[in-house]
Amino acid sequence: MSKIPIWKMIYEAVISIGQNTDVIKKSDIKRYIKENFGGVKDGTFYNQVAVCCVNDPTRIYMTENYKPRISDGQYDFLFKLEGRGEVTLYNPEVHGVWEISRVGDNLIVRRFDGETGDNLTVTPTITASRISRSKVRRDDIQHPSCEQVKLYLDRWDSLENYTAQESALNKLFWKTAPSNNSLDDILVKVATLNDFYSTHIKSIFTIARHILNLDIDKWLHVGDESVVDEIAKVTMPNGKVRNEFSFATKYCSHHRADFYPIYDSYVEKLLCYFRDVDGFSIFHKDDLRKFSIFKQTIIDFQMFYSLENYTIKDIDRYLWQLGKESFPNKYYNPKPKK
Repeated sequence: MSKIPIWKMIYEAVISIGQNTDVIKKSDIKRYIKENFGGVKDGTFYNQVAVCCVNDPTRIYMTENYKPRISDGQYDFLFKLEGRGEVTLYNPEVHGVWEISRVGDNLIVRRFDGETGDNLTVTPTITASRISRSKVRRDDIQHPSCEQVKLYLDRWDSLENYTAQESALNKLFWKTAPSNNSLDDILVKVATLNDFYSTHIKSIFTIARHILNLDIDKWLHVGDESVVDEIAKVTMPNGKVRNEFSFATKYCSHHRADFYPIYDSYVEKLLCYFRDVDGFSIFHKDDLRKFSIFKQTIIDFQMFYSLENYTIKDIDRYLWQLGKESFPNKYYNPKPKK
């Protein structure tokens, strides 16, 4: 007996579940497939759902969708909803006619207005050449899972230097100096973060004065994402503008860890690795230094690997430890002169 293609499993699940509701959760589709077909790997499942969603911009990276076409074939039966992890059956009369189109050297997913003949681009264009998609999976990097996250969180809790440092920062940012309307308080926080995290700030005073002038407390209160990018762009005494993005994410995170994930080179490398082997999200490495994209990538990671029970701070600690372990820095060690 031949094996049923995964897209057909998804189709059967959606037809069955859709008899009772228009809004279908991906988790319910997974459950149906597990109960009726024995289940599939998470990465494969989510990739195949993307293949079948007519408005999912990531579908162009799957072999089924490498060529331009109107979305009216066997793989075009889902429509991705705004709610996270939710889809519905695609209906051209309701959702419009969609297509995979070539614009220049790029493929894009967009809506096609058949009445006027005008093309309405409603999803971001993505240059395929900018996205690395290696298929090589490393045996020493375990697939993300709740069990793996718990393992690394337990390791974190066992490291006294990390937990003591975190406790000291929490006391400083939450109790001693929670506001950012005093240069003295900001200086202490900037200097402490710079020392604890080795962020290599060139001028602590310049950045502290910069933060004071931004008046960021009102932004932090509402979880405004743009505050990170504003803090990151610092004009130094020599007139040059530096992008202290990693530091800015740490500064905001220690005020509100629930809204601001921490960027780090280890995290960046790990996110790029899992993008390449699992396709959990679409981004270019350089774009991760834009906070809205970085945060969305972290959320994509959380949703793709079913880690919703863990907080952004938990995901931070997991990614940083695994990234440091998997992609250690290689320091230059010059040969001694003879």
